[in-house]
Amino acid sequence: MKKQVQEVDFLIIYEHKVRELENMCLIKYELQKRGYTVVIKHIEDQEALEAVKPIYHAKVVTTMACYQNASLEWHTKDFVAFDKVIDMQWENIVYPKDEKAGVFKNYTGIGREVVRVSWGEANKRRLLESAHMDPKNIKVVGHVGMDFLRDELKGYYLSREELFKEYALPADKKVLLFASPFYADNLSEEYIAGMCRKHGDDWRDYYDFMMKSEKTILEWMEKLCNSRDDVLVIYRPHPGHIGKHMSEVAARCDNFKVISDRSVKQWIVTSDIVYTGNSSTIVEAFFAGKMCHLLFPYETTEGFELKLVSAGRKIKTYEEFFQTVQEENPVFPIEKEAINEIYLVDEKVPSYVKFADMAEEVLKDPSYALTKEQLSSYRRKQPLPVRVQKKLQCWDWFYDKYKKALADENCHNKWILKQRALREQKAEAHKRFAIESTSEEEINAIVAKIAAQLEHNK
Repeated sequence: MKKQVQEVDFLIIYEHKVRELENMCLIKYELQKRGYTVVIKHIEDQEALEAVKPIYHAKVVTTMACYQNASLEWHTKDFVAFDKVIDMQWENIVYPKDEKAGVFKNYTGIGREVVRVSWGEANKRRLLESAHMDPKNIKVVGHVGMDFLRDELKGYYLSREELFKEYALPADKKVLLFASPFYADNLSEEYIAGMCRKHGDDWRDYYDFMMKSEKTILEWMEKLCNSRDDVLVIYRPHPGHIGKHMSEVAARCDNFKVISDRSVKQWIVTSDIVYTGNSSTIVEAFFAGKMCHLLFPYETTEGFELKLVSAGRKIKTYEEFFQTVQEENPVFPIEKEAINEIYLVDEKVPSYVKFADMAEEVLKDPSYALTKEQLSSYRRKQPLPVRVQKKLQCWDWFYDKYKKALADENCHNKWILKQRALREQKAEAHKRFAIESTSEEEINAIVAKIAAQLEHNK
């Protein structure tokens, strides 16, 4: 007899904790308030990695990105069965080279069939014209993360005094935040080759551009820190990309700190000036009412510069950078109209409410369900012995014996030894992503903090 799986309305899967978790908790708060069950899991969650059969049945799975079959298989593994998929598409703003039909970020396979979130009209046009998606599956709801900068959630983030006390940072300095758009400077050749397969061989040129830019910007910041002890530079790495060069500067300069945890918005609201490069972080600074400068010591590799920043005013020399530190009443480098084109801004209805309305529609409307053929075709074809094994593991009597054999150190069956090795590989994968993991306690604490703010300010 088969064990029953846990039934949930929405199962939300995230990749980068500092980029997504708060946003997911805001969505969880609203959907739970409407009476739905919501579970949040990391892509490399240990329970998900070890599962050989579904632990959950989700009416709707929400992914962080669903570009093609492999994306969805990576997200869902064997731990969840599901009927419908909503792609949050956290990389809503793409490089110009990614707007051509047929490229990685314009979707293939199951990626063309799921419901997709769009932050604004610009991305919707791309999805229609370049990706040729079904208009019904494109949902313009704005960026949920920007809701944390609305009046309703004022007070959610720690104050500067509270935050700096927690990190033992001096409170009497001018705080410059650099939200790095750069990948780590210690990527393996295997990783770079994988990115080239996805995005084209010119991604290597773009990586070279990032490394050259990072080196120069770090030199600017070290020079500034050595010349002015009244400033504090906080270098926030791109999520998941802590490199060696930034750490070397931190070791030489007491007023240069590398801090990768907490959301970028927490650091934006407590800093005096924000800096970034080829990144949408400038929009978060805009909504937070903070000045943000674009640092571009070199020309971006052709095809990789975001349209959002292309027309913006850029800082290209150390002298210009130094001037921004003491500049009074600077003009924001990007026009408001350019931001409004990419981000739907509704002063009356926040994006998390729009998302929940849309999610309810997807949940209730059977026309959004994936077909049996679509649900069976997105997975890679497994050899017959693996398919038989998976079928058997769905039954209690076999699965119980399987677990006992795995735990029995005296069992040296070749198949069991192979299964143990696979489990060890998965355990190592979980360790690599430990920094991204969360717990029910942490999720509940974030949801409670959100509830306290929204219900107090209602």
